Amino acid sequence: MSRPRLTIGTFGDITVRIMPSGQFMARAMYRDWDGQSRQVQATGATAKAAERALKGNLADRNQLQPTNGYLPPDSPFPDLVKYWLDDIDAENRISKTTRNLYERNMRTLVLRVFQYLALREIGVVRCDQFIKQMAKLPYIRAKQSRVVLRLALELAVRHEIVPTNPMDHVARLHREPHIPDALTAVEVNKIRSAIAAWEAGVGYVSGPRTDGQLSSIVEVMLGTSARIGEVLAIRRLDVDVTSAVPSIRLAGTIVSRKGELTLRQDHPKTAKSRRVVALPTFTSDAMRRRLAMSRDRDPDALLFQSRDGTPLTTANVRRQLRSVLGNAGIAGVTPHLLRRTVATAVNENANVELAAELLGHTDTKTTVQHYIRRSEVVVSSSEPGNGEASRQGICERQELSAGRETARVLRNAAAALRPCESFRGSRARFVPDRGAL
Repeated sequence: MSRPRLTIGTFGDITVRIMPSGQFMARAMYRDWDGQSRQVQATGATAKAAERALKGNLADRNQLQPTNGYLPPDSPFPDLVKYWLDDIDAENRISKTTRNLYERNMRTLVLRVFQYLALREIGVVRCDQFIKQMAKLPYIRAKQSRVVLRLALELAVRHEIVPTNPMDHVARLHREPHIPDALTAVEVNKIRSAIAAWEAGVGYVSGPRTDGQLSSIVEVMLGTSARIGEVLAIRRLDVDVTSAVPSIRLAGTIVSRKGELTLRQDHPKTAKSRRVVALPTFTSDAMRRRLAMSRDRDPDALLFQSRDGTPLTTANVRRQLRSVLGNAGIAGVTPHLLRRTVATAVNENANVELAAELLGHTDTKTTVQHYIRRSEVVVSSSEPGNGEASRQGICERQELSAGRETARVLRNAAAALRPCESFRGSRARFVPDRGAL
């Protein structure tokens, strides 16, 4: 009967013999990751020393294997979480902000349920019940818990700790139908008026005087549909207001991590988010005013800064916007709502592809599902007068700043309408004007 094979990553009996030199040699067969058994040996002054040296060699050899010999299926779930986070750090493929978000979601949403379970005890039924309990929370929290649990168990499968990922078979999360909302022209102008009154000192009691940054930030968001972090990351060198078509280059974002200073990240959220956006007149005017007021003339200097010259945090800008508008009786306005407003205006006057490009989205599905307000107006194609009147009514409230490629698409619909700007510029961008927003 043949001798049974060694399990991969293990060794057989250790034998020790004395050599002619008086040294002792310890030897053992070790089965490597490729399945082949090889002899490993070590020497020492005594038999025990040689055996210890051999075991050290075997331990070092085991650490070179592409599997985790210290995490069997009976390991507690917190050990897998640590192993998963260490693997994320080793790969270094996601941003530190995302990594910290994963750790927070795992700690606050998942660990409290699975911390006393061994990996082999986590099956489909248990995961399915967990997801159903999470579904009682807001959808985004439930989704976050599902993502991190799935990723951790997926790593366990890839490293052959468990045979299958139970999260592959749980019920899908149900999300209530949601129609993105957007502001009307009247609502946007009320927002502008409220901010202008606050910056003019109406109702001022005490504290530092405003420096006019909030209105400029809002105008940039309305003119570019940029994310709030992208707006706060704009540098002087990113702004071009001297060309025939003024533009802003969006090539970074502001990052605030717990325990660290707020900083400018040299790339935005995604690769496609790095873009050049042509500006409507109200935004280019705001940029000229901001450039003139800015004290730091360094081309790399941020256009929007604190009084100490440090980057503004997105949280502080959101808080300030909420406070100013709240004092004016306006509630529910966020930077994200401004993005949806611009996306809706662009879609109504051009197409969803252009809206997605302007927002920096890689997929138009995201734009349609989360950013564009559905229009309830249906125009009959058999009545061209109605369609033309509808297009004219919209375009009369828009300012068009587009490149030649987009011009060919839009010129037929806008040639006889006003007030449309010339179709100039190297990048195609459709930007709402103050009248429509």
